[in-house]
Amino acid sequence: MKELVAAIAGIALLGTIGNSLHGALREEGERDAALITFLVTASGLTLIGIGSAFWGLLFGLAVLKIGPRQQA
Repeated sequence: MKELVAAIAGIALLGTIGNSLHGALREEGERDAALITFLVTASGLTLIGIGSAFWGLLFGLAVLKIGPRQQA
């Protein structure tokens, strides 16, 4: 029964996740950083007792900082 509730909740959140990803990936210059942030955070990575949300932000900021710059 718990699995069914989790599956229904996951399906219900697909639209929200899709809209959020669409918004995050809209800007071409920030697309790589947004995708890395999402993937690392979703991976559940835990290093030295620190959770994936922190590592996702750290990796995303690093990609944003070292990534190619677009001229306006």
